[in-house]
Order: sequence, then structure tokens, then C-alpha cells
Amino acid sequence: MAISVQVLVASILLASNALAAAGSKNQTLYILTLLPYPYINPLFDPSWVEGPQVSLALEIAKEDINNQLATLPGYQIELIGGDCGCEYVDRAYEAIGSTTYYPGVSKMPIGIIGPGCSSSSLSVSSLTNREALSLVNVHGGGSPLLSDRINLPYSLGTLGSAEAFANVTIKLMDMNNWHRIGILFNEFRQFYSSTAQSLHDIISSNSTLSSYLSPVYDSTYIPLSEIMQQGIRINILFTPVRTTRQVLCLALHRGVVYPAYQWIVTSNTFEDIAQNVNFELDHQVYNCSEAEMRQTALNRVSFINYRLSHINESAPSTYSKHSFKEYDALFRKRLQEQNNTNITYSVWTTYFYDTLWAWAVVLDRVSTREPNMDLTQFRYGNTSLSDMVLEEFYGLNFEGVSGRIKFNNDSGFLNRVISVFQAKDGNVTEVGYFEGVHFIVKEDLDAIEGEFPNKNFNIGPGVFAVLFIVTVLELVILITLHVLTIKYRFSQSVKASSPKLSQITFIGCYLLILTLFLYIFRRYLLLDDYTSVFLCNLTWAWLLPISFTLAYGTVAVRTWRLHRIFTHYLNPGRFIADHYLVAFVFILLGVDVLLGTLWMAIDPQQLDTKTVHQDVSNFVVRRCRDNSYWSYGLVFGYRGVLIVIVLVLTFLTRNIQNQSFRTKTLRVLVYLSSLTMVVGFVLFYLFIFHGSPLSHGPTAFILLTFHGVLLLFIALICLPPLIPKLREEFYKKFPHLIKTQEVDFE
Repeated sequence: MAISVQVLVASILLASNALAAAGSKNQTLYILTLLPYPYINPLFDPSWVEGPQVSLALEIAKEDINNQLATLPGYQIELIGGDCGCEYVDRAYEAIGSTTYYPGVSKMPIGIIGPGCSSSSLSVSSLTNREALSLVNVHGGGSPLLSDRINLPYSLGTLGSAEAFANVTIKLMDMNNWHRIGILFNEFRQFYSSTAQSLHDIISSNSTLSSYLSPVYDSTYIPLSEIMQQGIRINILFTPVRTTRQVLCLALHRGVVYPAYQWIVTSNTFEDIAQNVNFELDHQVYNCSEAEMRQTALNRVSFINYRLSHINESAPSTYSKHSFKEYDALFRKRLQEQNNTNITYSVWTTYFYDTLWAWAVVLDRVSTREPNMDLTQFRYGNTSLSDMVLEEFYGLNFEGVSGRIKFNNDSGFLNRVISVFQAKDGNVTEVGYFEGVHFIVKEDLDAIEGEFPNKNFNIGPGVFAVLFIVTVLELVILITLHVLTIKYRFSQSVKASSPKLSQITFIGCYLLILTLFLYIFRRYLLLDDYTSVFLCNLTWAWLLPISFTLAYGTVAVRTWRLHRIFTHYLNPGRFIADHYLVAFVFILLGVDVLLGTLWMAIDPQQLDTKTVHQDVSNFVVRRCRDNSYWSYGLVFGYRGVLIVIVLVLTFLTRNIQNQSFRTKTLRVLVYLSSLTMVVGFVLFYLFIFHGSPLSHGPTAFILLTFHGVLLLFIALICLPPLIPKLREEFYKKFPHLIKTQEVDFE
């Protein structure tokens, strides 16, 4: 009996020792960690110092894993530290190669917990896909480029794909009726530039979206100038923390932070932004204190970021012994124990804590799946092991402290929830979240109304009414004079005014009034682009030159006839028939047609649309212009030559003894009309080259110049031939008003 008890006790001791030996973790599996430690590089953000925080989180996870005998029995996890920052390929290769790639290295990693930014994550992921280095890299970058399963099959993302940020932005635009937004992104960081590109691709590929959404992109390092010049009110910032602070600080100093502007900040938090910033821009130093940045971040700034934790923060995790609140308390306690002021709390720690746990669970499943495999003997080129590890990663589905750990087979990223937080009245609250398909609204975003729709800059209704009434009155007067000219066509004074030339003058004035009508309506009505361009070319290349030639050309040939009859040194006093003068007018008209045709064939006008921001309004200025101003100079320079010729002929005929009313008024018309057109066109060009885009200068001087010329023609060309006959008819009807002196009706 005693022997049996002794045998039983011995058996129990042996079994206990065997279990203890079986449960001991006497073999070490190495995992390489490439973390973003503090570094200095002007291309990136030196304020990103999550490396120490993540290292502490990984140490806590390693202790938890190694202390649990049920997870990965027989093995313990050890970490090999490396730092590739956020730089390009060479730095990433160096970080891996110095510890793993050279022959004779004893600590051969079985996997990688990769960089925390997209540029180096892409470099490391490309390297791990080489045949000689088949390692699974679980990185912290979020660029959509990392979801390429063909070229980067061994790359998995701890975060969600940044493509979700683009989808959230689309949802916000649709919900708040934002049809025009500014996209500001940092071109040096893959996460931000590729996310902006993803948003652009989503809009471009959808005919409905592209028909009413009009994003404006700016990729400068301080990407604010173009957005501000165009007065865009809704701005999405795909920028790192430092650049975000700089943009908001610059906006604060320029008075465009609130209330008229809406800023949507992606992948940053309120705590990140609400810090002081000092930077130099355009040789001016902008200093924003922490109080100013805090106030800026709390007004009209919303944050799109990964959900910080579970919806139920006390929900227990599947493998780790901690809930989020338990882990959070433990991490903060360890921070206090280390008494290291350089290490602060960061939400990134939860992601990397779960990442190491994911590695432990995967390796545990691989060792269970292949019990005869010694994982410590892993060597590069063993793609079968890497494929097995990758397969187990895709099979994960457990609750971690940062959320559900389940990788997407299509993208290789975790399906992280993206939340939208709103800063309002000093508080930051979650207004909704995006779980990959739907945007769940918890409360309405306090967004500005729509997009502050642009106001098309045209002449106002009051100015339009005045111009319209004046033009109609001019037309009525002109038609009246034309009817009277036809009625009294046999009158001596009307006959003496060269009736054929008078008809051409009337036609030119009618055409000038039509041009003014079209010009006024085009400036007042919101026409479609095709109609606007058509009217622009019709007005400038055809109507204005032709109407001018028909009206002013008659003045030119009349002046030439005076010069030819009275002062020409050959055959003075020779009579010149009207049909010769009409033919000369048509020659001038032919030159107009030729110049207009050349203009349209070589350099037709296009619609130039420019958005100008002034005070709290956006103005869209729609103007017609060609690529160069030579065509204006050619067409209207020809008119200048004609004016100069007529002025010279007028000066040469100034001493003609015939002092008839028509001769004197002709000289007056030439002087006044020439002065009016020269001054008008000079001022027009000055306003085009030096005037404000919101100035009415070009429109005003065009209208005033041609209205003035039209009135001069009515007053000095169309009316004078009728005055003698009208005076005669007047005295016939009212004979008692006839003066005693003789009336000269000639």
C-alpha cells in the first residue's frame, strides 16, 4: 500500500515536471519592429514621435503574451528594434538589412511589425515581397497604395485603408450639399497624397458625382494660397499635424477661419492641432499661441479619424486579458513609473498592442497546424511558411483593445471604423461614423450652409434697366429720324446729304444698337458657355468692327470728298458721285471681314471664368479673351489708323470757304467722335491689364464709348439734314412764330 502511494506521488511529480517542461517557453521567436522614432527631416513632420509610445505598448503586449502559457506554448516573443522613420527606400532597406539580411545573423526575425507611415511602409512591403525575403509585414501606414494584393501580398495594415477617408468625405459632401470643396494635401507623404488621389478617382469615376461635385486641388507645402484666392469655403485637409497647424494658423491671421469657412481635418485629432506653432512664410513670421490654436481648432474645424476604441470600452478582449479601459489604465501607470516626460499617451499604442497579439495568435495557430515545424529555423526564401502565416492572418477574427481584428481579404487592411468628430463651443463630440459602407449619423454636423454659392459678377438690375432704357430711346429716335428722312427725301437739304451714304449711316447705327443690346444682355443674363463664347466672338470680331465701319466710314468718305474737291492739287472742284463713295465704304467693310476671319481662324476667343473672393462672398467673373492681345490690336488698330486719316483730312479742309451747316458739323463730329473712341479704348485697355477682376471698368467704358459715338452720329449726322425741312414745316403750322427777318431754308 505504501509502495503504491509512493508510486502515485512519484507519477504525479513526474507528470507535473513534464507539464512544466511542456509549458515552459524556452525557444525565442524574433519579430523585427520598425517604428517611427523622433527624427529630423524638413520634408516630413518632426512632431510625429509615436515611436517611444508604441515601443512601450509592444513591451506590455510582449509581457502579456509570454506570461500566458496557453498562447504559443514552447515559444516566447522577443522584439528586435529598428528605426526607418518615414524616409524613402534606402533607409528602410538599411533598417531591415542591418539586422536580418546578412549571413551569420543569429536573430533571424520571423516577421515584421512595420513602419508607422505610408512611404516607408511601401518600401518595406516591396522589400518583403522579394523572393529572398518572404516576410509578412504588418505595417501602420494607411495609403491606398498599400492595398495592392498583387504586388504587395505579404503586406497587411494595422489601420484601415485611407480610402475610407475619401468615402467619408463623399458622404459629408452629399449630406451637407457641398458642391465645391478645396482639397489640400501634402504631396510628400504617401498617405495624404494617395488619399487625395483616391477621392479624385471616386468623383471622376462616378458620372453623377462628377456632374455636380467640383473639388479644387492644391498640393503646395503650405497649400492655402490658391484655395483662398478662389474663395472656397469648404476645405478638406489631407495634411500631417505640423502642416495642418500651419494652414490653420495662416488662415487665422488672414481672418478666414470662422465663421465663413469649414475645415475638415483628416487623420489628426484636436489634441494634435491645439498646440502652438511658429513658422516662416513669405518672409513674414506667423506665431500662433496654444490658446489661439485651441480656439481655432474649436471653431469650424471637424476631425475625421479612426475610432479611438470600442463602442463598448469595457468589452473584454478575446485573447488579451485586458479590456480597453484596463489596458488604458495599465499603460498610463507604466508611463508614471518610467517618469519619462518625453513619452506621452497616444492612441497608436492600442493598434500596435493588438498587432503583436495578432502575431502571437497567428504563430500559435501555425505551430498547432504544423506541430513538427520548428519556427525558430525559419530562413529567408521559405515562402511556404510566409504563405501559411499570411493565410492565418486572414483567418483572424477577435476583439482587441483597439477594435475588431479581422483583415480584409481584398485590401489587406483592418476594417477600422472612421469617426467624424465636431469641435463646437469648446467641446469635441462624435457626430457620426463610417463602418465601411454606411455613414451612421449620431447628430447633425454644424456645417455652414451649403458652400456659400458663388455670385456671378454681372451688371446689376438697376444698371441693366438704365442701359436698356437709354438704348431703346436711342433706337426710337433713330427710327423716327430714318422715317422722316424717307418722308422728306425730295427735300433739297436731304438730297444734299448724299442719301445713299445716309442709308448706310442708319444701317451702321442700327447695327451698333444691336451690338449694344447683345453686349448688355450677355453681361446681365447667365448664359451657357457655348452661347457666351459665340456672342463674344460675334460681338468683337464682327458686329463692333462692321457697325463702326458702316457708321464712321461714311464720315471718312465725306471728309475725303471735301478734301478731293476743294484742296486736292489735281483737278480741284471735280464732282464725285455717291456710288464711288459707297464703293469705298464697302472696301473698308471688306477689310473688316478679312480681319475678323483671320481672328476667328487663328485665335478665337474663349470663355475665361475666374472666381474672386471678396469679403464674405465669392464672385465668378466670366469674361471672353483669347490667348494673346494681338488680335485686339490688329482689328482695333486698323480703326485707329482710319481715325488718324480722317483727322488729317479734316485738318486739311479746315479753311474751306463753304461754311454750310453740314461742313461745320462734320468737322465737329470727327473731332468729338475721335476723342471719345481714343479715350474709351485707352481706358478699356488700362482696365483690362491693371484693373480688378471685380471692376466694371471694361464694361462701363465700352458701353459709354459706343453710346457716346451713337449719340454723336444721331445728333450730328442723322439730324442736321432734316433741320431745314423740319423748321420749314414747323413755321408752316405755326406762322405766328415766324420772325420778321428773312428765313434761309437753304
